[in-house]
Amino acid sequence: VPLRAGEKTLGVIGVARDKSAPPFDSELRALLDTLSEQTAAALERAALASEMIRARTATETERVRNTLLASISHDFRTPLSSILGAATSLLSYGDKIDAAAKTDLLTQIKQECEGLDEMVRNLLAITRIDAGALQLHYDWIDLREIVERIVSAARRRGVSQRIDVKAPSDLPLVRADAALAEQAIGNIVANALVHTPQDTQVTIDALVGPSGVAVRVTDSGPGIPADMIAHVFDRFVKGRSTLESSDGGEGVGLGLAIAKGIMDAHGGSIAVESPVDGQPGARFVMLFPRGDAPA
Repeated sequence: VPLRAGEKTLGVIGVARDKSAPPFDSELRALLDTLSEQTAAALERAALASEMIRARTATETERVRNTLLASISHDFRTPLSSILGAATSLLSYGDKIDAAAKTDLLTQIKQECEGLDEMVRNLLAITRIDAGALQLHYDWIDLREIVERIVSAARRRGVSQRIDVKAPSDLPLVRADAALAEQAIGNIVANALVHTPQDTQVTIDALVGPSGVAVRVTDSGPGIPADMIAHVFDRFVKGRSTLESSDGGEGVGLGLAIAKGIMDAHGGSIAVESPVDGQPGARFVMLFPRGDAPA
């Protein structure tokens, strides 16, 4: 019996009958015809559902691509304009600019290039996370050393917030990818600095628990609106920034999503709370599994 859906034939149903069974009568034939019609309708619905999913996926992929391209073009334009302006000044007026001004222009170029490099790293990371190709190179790492390196880099950039590191000096090592761990923590710290006003406090501490080491980044800024808490780790979700400079991916709305992807890949977790202990601000908690102690 053919499986027909409109003018299309999707297949056939064949029935094997035992020799001792009675012959097909009109009632059994009608039952088989009904079964074939329902089977064909079910197959067609399944095919249509798959087609709709593919169409939605293609539409969403196109939307994400367009959003990403628009965000990248905007966030790359600002540092590139700054680099171009500084380089043009050095080339055009280099012999008329004093040493201090030259140093300032070169420092500006270096800082903007570092910001662009961080943005590219984040874009590559989100691409690898999407493709399931994020490779982890495990090693025993000192999270306090990573935090201090991130904070030193932020202070060199001249951030106005007060950054206080309270991680214990005897913090146990964790087994993780050093570069990705630094990228994840760096994104969280950058997020705190971008979304808090000048002269606020950003505190980075660490707690040791039975399941791992938790790195906490707490700020005393305005906090996160209640309606954004559930979506804070989604892509392209951006809060109101207090800075007008690039932040290594956060301007695109990818920094927190990348941090979550990195933590998930490590088998750890990341969470946020706002307000903090009844006070304005936000706290991000990143839990790194400890793994077996190194020999």
